[in-house]
Amino acid sequence: MLCIQGFPAPYRKVLIRAVAIVRQRLARPPGPISRDLLEDLRAIVSGSRPKVDLVYGGQTDACRMSYGRSAGYRIMLCRKAFQERREAVVLFHEMVHVASGWELDAEAFENAWFTRAEGARQPTRADWETFKDDGYRGWWVQMDPRTRRVTDYADRPLLTFPPRPRTR
Repeated sequence: MLCIQGFPAPYRKVLIRAVAIVRQRLARPPGPISRDLLEDLRAIVSGSRPKVDLVYGGQTDACRMSYGRSAGYRIMLCRKAFQERREAVVLFHEMVHVASGWELDAEAFENAWFTRAEGARQPTRADWETFKDDGYRGWWVQMDPRTRRVTDYADRPLLTFPPRPRTR
């Protein structure tokens, strides 16, 4: 169950809509997904999993550079996510982390399940460094660094990322 805490009234309304969007995606997955991950994500929004606190981070130091963060059973959404209309995508991304997903998992499912118009963003240079440090593996997916093709561990294709951003 998501326990919404500390959001200003206008953001709370938007957040309730974002939760509904995530529920709709989970009801009809737009692509391949491990049964375990799907069940974990559904449990987070349905309440059959321990309570997950969904808190407002505003413009705190933790939110200076990010749209959201998660740790354990706590997801913090930052003001930036609402200003850029990314609340459903960021919520979903952080839920993947709560379900034991690594950064590659969260980025891959974010980009496979949501469009850019809906708020999905391609991985940053920092994300690519994390992918490399993690051996181009997540908990649920893996990536061929040469082709950027992401597959789940049943070798079902999820997506192919565009070329990595160039370093300056």
